Amino acid sequence: MAKFYPIKTQLERSIEKGLRKAGTKVLKRMKELSPDDTGDSDKTGFSTVDDLTLQVGFTSPVKRWSNEDLDAKHTNGQAKFAEAAVDQVDIGVVLAEQHKADLGG
Repeated sequence: MAKFYPIKTQLERSIEKGLRKAGTKVLKRMKELSPDDTGDSDKTGFSTVDDLTLQVGFTSPVKRWSNEDLDAKHTNGQAKFAEAAVDQVDIGVVLAEQHKADLGG
């Protein structure tokens, strides 16, 4: 059976490219802000774009727990590092820069 792929407009392709760039920036910032003893859980980070939706996170249960546990005393990093990273990376600016580069806007 043939596999069909959606035909995307130039704008949609530009947005996806911008989301991939933004996801890379958010993931990098998440790794900088997150508690980490060995660096192993940082390796489980991912950023993916599907249907104009960006998802960034970690597959490590330890990393997900350390994001949510407000009572833990971390020697480095902080809880709620995912939310902080999203707040600190201006995704709209990344998308606008990509749009300008791709479409000359």
